[in-house]
Formats: sequence, structure tokens, C-alpha cells
Amino acid sequence: MFHEVPEGVCGFLLGDHNGPNPGARNGASRRYPVIVFVHGESYEWSSGNPYDGSVLASYGGVVVVTINYRLGILGFLNANTDSHLRSPANYGLMDQIAALHWVQENIAYFGGDPGNVTLVGHGTGAACVNFLMTSHAVPDGLLFHRGVLMSGSALSPWALVRGASGYAMQVAKHLNCSSAAGDPQSLLRCLREVPLSLLVSVPVEGLKFAPAFGPSIDGVVIDPGDPEDQDYTLQVDTINTLNNILLRKDVIARLSRYDLMVGVVRSEAYFSLTADDAQFGVEADRRTKILREFVRNTYTYHQPEILATIINEYTDWERPVQHPVNIRDEMLEALTDANTVAPATRTADLHSQSHRNSYLYVFDYQTKFGDYPQRQGCIHGEELPYFFGAPIVGGLAHWSRNYTRVETGLSESVILYLTNFARTGNPNEGTPDPGPSSRPERMKLKNVDWTAYEAVHKKYLSIDTKTKLKNHYRAHKLSFWLNLVPDLHKPGSDDVPRSHHLLDAEQVPPRFIQRIPTTMRPTTSELTTERVQNVSTASPSELTYEESTAQPEDGFAAYSTALSVTIAIGCSLLILNVLFFAGVYYQRDKNQHNCPKKRQENGQMPNNICGELETKTERHHIQHIPPPEFADLQNNSCHVPIPPPPPKNTKPGKPGGQNLIISPNQLQQESMAMAGAGTLKKGHNHQQIMEELRV
Repeated sequence: MFHEVPEGVCGFLLGDHNGPNPGARNGASRRYPVIVFVHGESYEWSSGNPYDGSVLASYGGVVVVTINYRLGILGFLNANTDSHLRSPANYGLMDQIAALHWVQENIAYFGGDPGNVTLVGHGTGAACVNFLMTSHAVPDGLLFHRGVLMSGSALSPWALVRGASGYAMQVAKHLNCSSAAGDPQSLLRCLREVPLSLLVSVPVEGLKFAPAFGPSIDGVVIDPGDPEDQDYTLQVDTINTLNNILLRKDVIARLSRYDLMVGVVRSEAYFSLTADDAQFGVEADRRTKILREFVRNTYTYHQPEILATIINEYTDWERPVQHPVNIRDEMLEALTDANTVAPATRTADLHSQSHRNSYLYVFDYQTKFGDYPQRQGCIHGEELPYFFGAPIVGGLAHWSRNYTRVETGLSESVILYLTNFARTGNPNEGTPDPGPSSRPERMKLKNVDWTAYEAVHKKYLSIDTKTKLKNHYRAHKLSFWLNLVPDLHKPGSDDVPRSHHLLDAEQVPPRFIQRIPTTMRPTTSELTTERVQNVSTASPSELTYEESTAQPEDGFAAYSTALSVTIAIGCSLLILNVLFFAGVYYQRDKNQHNCPKKRQENGQMPNNICGELETKTERHHIQHIPPPEFADLQNNSCHVPIPPPPPKNTKPGKPGGQNLIISPNQLQQESMAMAGAGTLKKGHNHQQIMEELRV
């Protein structure tokens, strides 16, 4: 399953070369830089044949090679169930390596320079190029010397397939090879005996934002590294195993062997929409549904928190009511930043640490007569016609349309940047001397000086009709994906239930996430654990899932014991409070019958709970008839009597009487009592009350 010369290798030569030229090896003619283009679109379909490099080759003075490689089941089926097993599985990447070997051996016959090869990839092809730049299977700086990543990188969440062996088991079950599923080699022998038509027609579909077939860890092309190696330093801001692989020191060192150009467009996630979504926009619930699916299939921990944070970050809170078109644009920005822009800039940050030539561009021009008028900015793939020179010749291959004069000049500009980088590693230098057949516009073109990218100032080139050099592209949004989200995406405590991390309750089996300490592991009789693979995300290797019927781990048992003790103490205190208040009420009822109601000399409130009123000299019983509306309170065992209304014409020093001091609070209470009673008369009742108040 390995071809020395894969099918579909096509060389597009300069206009003055009509066929192979063996004399080029002897230096008889000029050698030109070589651009090898790796197509994208998908890991499961597409081809390099539609990409015509003749205009790029003739206008830029380079040799352009487009290649085909195996895709889908034939290119990326990985049956390895042992993480330490080294068995080839990335056959698509191996085809690309074989094509690069072919270029080294034969490109000189076509006028190309085998010592100056630039590997260009778009979309999924860019992720493949990134994997080759960091792979041990590629000789150091021998097969190619520069890389261009257009709208993709290996750090993108979709770049690496997680749970590849699970999809292989689905294929085996569908083709009746399940009996050989335990041995990867036996499974491959069984699958090789299946007719090709049946093999490629197996209905295996991946999840949205997570392909079923693509590059995966096989230990040959993509090496997970040795966990015991000191250089295997896992970063705390990773979202999956992919980042753990590509952020190792040795991998970054291999990446720095090449000059690198990274580019993105404004709307990378446009094709994740349906036709109706693109035309009419999306409502808030539809936006939440799409982002929910993205979070569930991308992240492992704290999915509800990550989803809520994304929606909060990409919502225009200055608009109380949002139009569906605005909601659609905000959702596209979120998916674009998460899947493409943030990983691409992170790759540029890592590469620029070695002080090599690193360049970042943002293609920000929207074609005037394009196929997608109802959107803002350039969409994924819309920059390719300009790099291949379609506007220069009025249409090319499947890019047949009318372009404006401004768009023709833009295409010339980006071709010069690309070919200069392929020639010298610097997009500002290396333009060949114009010949007599050069276009007049080329002589008048003045490109902006493109400053190299570095992690402090983050200079990038905004490619538009008026190209400008800018800095810190979408700095706040990218910081959200590169700093805040990784902080949220952490497993937390060892005894956290799995349901805490997932969005949907139906995904949660009766298990708990537990880490088994390496110093003391339970025996099989004590604890039976099994490896459970989440269908939407890759389960980290250090996690096991415990059945609910088994005994919990020590951490969970300690937590349960502490919770039980806390509940018991709380219940005891509650019972003591009930007994205490019962005793208080019992004592109050007892005092109701033993102590008379009395009042202090100065008219103060009662000083005990039964309402006993004391005076210094003598005691009188003050009877008070409650108003009708308060008649239901007569049976109260203990209540504070309402004082009578104040006397009229009360003069100090009256014979036979004593001065009466009434506080303002008491006056207010007495007034309220009078208003409540409403039946007191000024005759006999008033005189009787006055006599009772005299001491």
C-alpha cells in the first residue's frame, strides 16, 4: 500500500519548457524554485487535478507540482488499539512523502531546483503540510525547505482524528471482520481480502466538526513521543491529545527548520452553514444548537461552562434585539476563530520563537462578482483563484468568471509575494527580472514591505485592494481561545462525576471519572475498570471510568463520609432547637396562670416574656377588652396588653392624683388602639379608665 511514484503527480512548467529537459541536471539551463501544492477540502474526498498551476508557473517563474494522495478509508484507516504499537496507518501522508521523494529525483529534468522546494497546503492540506514539517519520517530539510499553511494548521481541532480505532472497528463489523478485531495485523489482512467497491462503500460517518478519517497517531508518521522523556512537556493550555503532541520541545525544534508563511481569510467557517442559514440568518436557539454540537465534539471537560462563555463572548450586548443575520455572523466568527484563526496564529507564535522567517497574512478581499454575495469578507477557498492567477487570464479551470482590473492587480500582487517567498524565504525579495513578455501592470505594481511576524508586535499583511501592514489581528478574540478557554478546559478534582463535564445527560453512563494512583492500584477483585471512549471526544489516557455498582475510590468515600457527618450534625442541632423552643412555650403557658399582668410606674414595656408589669409601690390589674377584629386573640395564653388612650385635660399636680408620664411610643400605640377599637365612648368608660390610671 505504498507507492514510490503515486498516481496523479502533475508538473506545470514554465512557458519556455515544453517537456522534460535532462540537460537541466548538468546546469545547462536555469533552475527554478519548485512549489508542491497539497489540496484540501476534506480528508475523505477532493483531488489535486482541478488546480491548474500554469499561470502561477509562468508569471512567477517557478515550477508548480500538484499531487493526489489516498483519502478516506484507503488513506487513513487506523486499526491500532495499542498506543505503543508502531504500525503505518497514515497512508495519505505517506503518499505525500513519496511524491516529495519523486520530486527530488526527477524535478531537475523539468527545470526545477530540488534544493529549493516549497510545500503549500490549503485547508486539510495545510494540516498535512504541518504534520510533515514536524514528522520524524521526513528527513531533516531534505525533501522540502519551506512551508505555506493556507487556512489550516495541525493545531486545529479537526486536524487529528481521535478514536480512530473505534471507526476501524465499525468498518470491521460491517465487513464481517470482527473476529480479527483483536489483532491489528489480522484485521488488515481480512480487510485486504474485501473487494474495493465494498470497502469504500462502508457507511461510516464522523461527527460534525470531527471527521471520521484523517491523520491519526500511528507511531510512524505522527509519533506521540515518550511520556518518560524529559522533553515531553505537556502544556496546560491544551484541548486534546493533538496539542500535547505538537507542543513538545523536540517537535517545535523540527518545525523551526523551515521558513513558514501562514494565512487565513475572514470567514473560514462559512461552509458549516446550510443554504437557508446563509441566506436568512439564524435565530438564537439555532446558534446555540450549532455551538453546542461544536463544544460537545471538541472538548472533554466543562462543556456547559465553555458553551456559555462562547455565547457570552460572541454576542453583541449593545443590541437588545438582534437580527438573525447578525447572530449568524457572530456564530461564524466564533467557529472561524476556534477552528482556524487561533490555531494558525499559535503555529506562527511557536515558529517565530526560533527567529526564523515567519510571515502571517489575512486575505480580506471579497470578490465583486463572486458566488457568495450574502456575507461579509472573503470565505474559505475564495483566495485560491488569486494565488493561481485566474484573474490574470480572465478565468481558469473551475474559476471561470469575469474579474475586474483591480482584482487582476491583486492576483499579480499575491503571486509575487508567494513566489518570492518560495525563491528566497522572504516575500519582499527575489522577484526575477521582467522579460519582454511581462505584463505592463507588473512594472507599475508596488507591493507593501511585508514585515516578519514575531510574538510581540504580531505584524501581519492585510491583503486587499489596498494592502496594508497591521498588527495584532483579532487580539482579544484570539486571547479568548488561546488563554481563557484552555483554563476552563481542565479536569478539576479527581472525584468529579462525569455528568459535571458533559452537556447532555443522556451521554452520561452510571460512572465516575477517577484517576487511579500509580503508587497503589486496586486489584481486579477490588475494582473492575474499563476503558470507555467518548464518541465525540477522545478520552485522556489517564482517566478510567468506574461502574456505579463497584466500590468508590478513597477520595469519593471520604467525600461521602464528610457529607454524612455534616448532615447528622445539622439534624441534631435542628432537634435541639425544636426542643428548646418547645420548653420556652411550655414555660410561657405555665406563667400565664401564675403571674398577674402588671405595669411599671414609668409606663415602660414588660420586662419578661409573660408580659408581667411591675411597679415600685403597688400593683393593679389593667383589664382591656380587645376590639372585635382581634377577638380571636383572646385565647392567647400570653400577650402584651394594649394600653388605654391618653386622658383629656390631664393637668399636673391635680388634687388626689399623680403626674402621668407617657412616652411618644406609648402615645402612638395608644392612638392605634383607639383607631382599632372604634367603640370607646367618652362617658362612663372614659371616666373609669381615668380612675384606673391614677395611683
